[in-house]
Amino acid sequence: MAMNTGQFQNLYTRRIDLAFFEGWDEVPEQWSRIFNSVDAKTNNRTTQIIAGVGAWEKSGENVNPNEQKFKLGPIIFTQGEIYKTEITMSREQIKDQLYDEVANMAKDAGHAGRERVEDTAAQYLQEMFDNTQGTGYDGKPTFANDHPNYGDNGGTQDNLTTGALSDANLKSAIILFRKQRDENGKKISSIPNKLVVPQSLQFTAATILQSALQAGTTNNDKNVLPNMELVVNDYWDAYTQTRWFIMGPRHQVNMIWWDKPEFQKYPIMNKNGSQSWLGYARFTPRAENWRHTVGSTGA
Repeated sequence: MAMNTGQFQNLYTRRIDLAFFEGWDEVPEQWSRIFNSVDAKTNNRTTQIIAGVGAWEKSGENVNPNEQKFKLGPIIFTQGEIYKTEITMSREQIKDQLYDEVANMAKDAGHAGRERVEDTAAQYLQEMFDNTQGTGYDGKPTFANDHPNYGDNGGTQDNLTTGALSDANLKSAIILFRKQRDENGKKISSIPNKLVVPQSLQFTAATILQSALQAGTTNNDKNVLPNMELVVNDYWDAYTQTRWFIMGPRHQVNMIWWDKPEFQKYPIMNKNGSQSWLGYARFTPRAENWRHTVGSTGA
């Protein structure tokens, strides 16, 4: 059966929809190597910090155990930030079927969407050090040397270090990481498995992690650093060239999604014959616990 012009244009505009996501996926994501991808279940995501019980106590025969209770810490409220765009193709572009030109425009719109997600994630890495937006649930940045404990034992904990990225400073950060405890003082026993750096520190980090011998020294000591994945974030480099941090597999640095990216053709043609495509996403990055991370100011 012959295909009429209207059918062709419908297939053509659908191909534009696909070209957007081809542009989106053209290069591997960087944010998802750092953040957990979490689906929001409610309009306002609520996370309750809970201080659990202490270690079991030694007891005796026919002796009643001492009662322990959970204590509540802060509640974290997170709302999704909304991002939108509108892309318009002229009637002439669609009618003349300038596919390569229009597909490249659609791919560029995909690049722009990815730019928004990646840059928002990079800006939040800065927020984890600075807390300028007040997102730290305990009143502190995600990386701080005085996080309050909300259990009966009280006190504070530290997951902030200083110093440029080096073999010695990375080892100090790992030692600090391994000392972390939960809200009521129980040992976490987490092991870091990622080193996250801006692009400017890529080769410094690679030298430290991948050298057969200890980096930055003239001795013959073996490189005894644990096996860690190097995560280089190009977008973070726009905001810092010196900061770095490590994280473990149980971290709670999350990218929370209410609506993952959409790119859809507007169902009604514009008055001038042009056609619009609407992009939409709703998401927010948020560290919902500081544990399983240690950051360095880099200086």
